[in-house]
Amino acid sequence: MKLVGYIRVSSETQADNTSLDEQRRRIQAYCDAFQHELIQVFEEVGSGKNAGDRPQFQAALDMVRGEADGIVALKLDRIARNTRDVLALVEDVLQPSNKALVLLDLNVDTSTPTGRMILTVMAAVAQLERDTISERTKSGRAAKAASGGYAYGSPKFGTRAVGGELETHEKEQETIVLIRRHRRSGKSYREIAAYLNAQSIPSKRGGAWIHTSVKVILDRAKGKVM
Repeated sequence: MKLVGYIRVSSETQADNTSLDEQRRRIQAYCDAFQHELIQVFEEVGSGKNAGDRPQFQAALDMVRGEADGIVALKLDRIARNTRDVLALVEDVLQPSNKALVLLDLNVDTSTPTGRMILTVMAAVAQLERDTISERTKSGRAAKAASGGYAYGSPKFGTRAVGGELETHEKEQETIVLIRRHRRSGKSYREIAAYLNAQSIPSKRGGAWIHTSVKVILDRAKGKVM
């Protein structure tokens, strides 16, 4: 295969002979051992972890899309931040063009049956991780809601979420007092909504007040007013 090498260090202070040269040496040794042609090595220093912030990585991918058969790197974290990002690269960019990814630390070579099997296992592990995080998040929210805490969703009028907890929204509390006073004076929900709009008093989402939103606020307030 014709392979493009990619080597990277995350800061200028790491750009010494050991780090970059060692990556280059091991990539060349791999290509020599398996009789692959290393047509070019792209070197990145001090660029971000996101692929879009790494111009040399993008240049390497452009060569892979053209004359090369794949891209080789020493470690997974040289290519992307995590397993999910690597899988996205393979599925979205490399596989549609029948190109290979080689990661020396994981013994992954997607041009071989063993490499594809390892990638399949990586995909399963990544999916398990996503599912586990999702399940933990749901369980945590449910437990918090059951204990009377704020778990998710839009805070009700008169409160706001700060740091994952609800606290009183003073301005909205003043509006609630005003709404209740107008209701006690005999005004209808529609009349109260019209008054709030005329006074440019903000609603929760910044839109116009309607009679149903006024009713919801009154129903939720302590000392329910009908």
